[in-house]
Amino acid sequence: MKYVIIGNSVAGINAATAIRQNDTQGEILIISDEQTRPYSRPLLPNWVIGEVSFSQERMFYRRNDFFEKNNIKTLLGKKVESIDTKAKIVSISNSESLPYDKLIITSGASAILPKNIVGIELEGIHTLTNIKGARKLKENLDNIGSIVIVGAGLIGTKMAYDLSKIGKKVVLVELAKRVLFPALDDYAAGLIQEELKENGVEIILNDSVVQLNGDEKVSEVVLASNKKIPCDACLLSVGVFPNIPFVDENIKVDRGIVVDDYLKACDDCYAAGDVASVYDIVANIRRPIPILPLAAKEGFISGLNASGSEVKFNGGFAMNSIEIGNIGFISMGLIESDNDEVLEYKKDNEYRKFIIRDNRLIGVILVNNVEKVGMFNWMIEKGFDVSWIKDTFLNSDFGWKYFDKAFRVLRLDRKLKG
Repeated sequence: MKYVIIGNSVAGINAATAIRQNDTQGEILIISDEQTRPYSRPLLPNWVIGEVSFSQERMFYRRNDFFEKNNIKTLLGKKVESIDTKAKIVSISNSESLPYDKLIITSGASAILPKNIVGIELEGIHTLTNIKGARKLKENLDNIGSIVIVGAGLIGTKMAYDLSKIGKKVVLVELAKRVLFPALDDYAAGLIQEELKENGVEIILNDSVVQLNGDEKVSEVVLASNKKIPCDACLLSVGVFPNIPFVDENIKVDRGIVVDDYLKACDDCYAAGDVASVYDIVANIRRPIPILPLAAKEGFISGLNASGSEVKFNGGFAMNSIEIGNIGFISMGLIESDNDEVLEYKKDNEYRKFIIRDNRLIGVILVNNVEKVGMFNWMIEKGFDVSWIKDTFLNSDFGWKYFDKAFRVLRLDRKLKG
């Protein structure tokens, strides 16, 4: 049996790990257009400013000997040009055709470069979704005194704080009315915004970039409001799109690759991670949910199913976390609602919010009190009936002790049995 995996990040290596669990003899080939072993993309901002290095193991998802120990072949620095799911062939950048028995697509996502922005082709425009973009920014840091960051999502907000911390003048531009939209509500985002401002970041909301000016290299950003911002560089962080230009007509695409409950896209072809359009159990729609834990889970399940298992993927939901200075948060599921029960606790820089529908927890925001995140994640995932315990959610000591002993023993037993 020959397995081909397109993509060498967290979904791809988890797929390979799962295959080896079922099939110790089959041939596994991982194809990637990058030259490095699987690294942590969430740590790229930390790497850019020198907080971590590529000599540290925590930058990587697997040890250097992972592929050899598991008899996994890699084809690095090669771009997939096309796939033929009827003939079961993957064509790569040197015109080589690679046959497969089972294919798993885990090719991730790339940064959106808005084509409507005049001057988008200038030098000094950066993105930060892979090591290539991160290296370009890192190598130019000494020549950057001021930078405009477009988009206040997780990457943009994190980089705004980090670059300001090392002495750069940072302007953060966001189209929405708050930073980290839609990961946070107004109150939680306000706490982050204050932390950013206290650390020297200028924030411009409800505005967008329409033009980039400069002689070969960007030197000015023009906003829709006609405000002009001089700069040495511009970081675009306005979202991502799935890396799937190579898929054929047998694979249905709707924002991402449409898969069934077993992550199958078509006969003998699976998809996982940022490329897969999966079921969101909170929003009740199918869409890509580009978060690390789900990519790992989807990757593993796709590998199991490609190698003979029949494991159902029950869906997931949005989850975001970040630490900005003295403010750390985690949000899950729905973060705002006018039609559901909402519980809130606010004191200084601590904030807890719970959204409940039909006695099921469907949304959580935790700011500077995130210790119980695993418990709330479990409640959302399982659709747990919280009618009898929700009134204690805001208690400072809320935890498993609020559940009776019989329930705790049962849950521990199920966890130990897998």
